[in-house]
Amino acid sequence: MVSIFIFLILFLFYQYSGILQTEELVSTPPVKGIEYVEAIFVNNLLNYLQYLFFPVAPALIIKDDILLSVPIAQSAINFGVIQTLKNLFPHGFLEIPNILCFQFLSITMFYQLFFKGWKTLVPTFMKLRKVYLASLLVILIAAIVEGVF
Repeated sequence: MVSIFIFLILFLFYQYSGILQTEELVSTPPVKGIEYVEAIFVNNLLNYLQYLFFPVAPALIIKDDILLSVPIAQSAINFGVIQTLKNLFPHGFLEIPNILCFQFLSITMFYQLFFKGWKTLVPTFMKLRKVYLASLLVILIAAIVEGVF
């Protein structure tokens, strides 16, 4: 919930501050295809793997919010909010809930480490392993959807 709030604040700031309103910053649609699918998958996989460094989870959440809000705000400025939402929907439908899942997993492990001790990490990971694997599968599906459609 905090992540969504931070994202909305940043989005509104970029949208109305004028910072991104320059002709030099123009978002261009990517070229779809297998190379784009691979690039998206690798990028999303690296994002997924960084959440294994759960002691820095709060910083990663803020970083993700900043990195997501800038291009979305830029697209909204260039193409309008409706077109931006249309472009985001096919893959954002999978990726945004998955990002929230990454954050949940990371914060859960963060909590286990700092409030229950490091000995609880492996049992907690084992309990959540199906969620980790499902999240990884969603990354692959989202990359295919975004890269092809």
